Amino acid sequence: MTFAPTKKTSKSRSGRRTSNWTKLTAKKLLNKTSLQYDKEGNAIGLSHFASPITGEYKGKKIIKIAKTKKVTTIRA
Repeated sequence: MTFAPTKKTSKSRSGRRTSNWTKLTAKKLLNKTSLQYDKEGNAIGLSHFASPITGEYKGKKIIKIAKTKKVTTIRA
């Protein structure tokens, strides 16, 4: 009894299998991800993390947010 495959899998077959797996996992991840929204309705982060804008988690202030200047231009 051998544990190795008896025939070589073609490139198109393995590519199709990989493609289907990628699509399936992307759907599962999209369904499991819940986002946290601010008052304007914009997604700001994952729901199980503290808000980066207010510093609150489940309605309680847990992080002190320092007011910083926003960068308007970036030199590349």
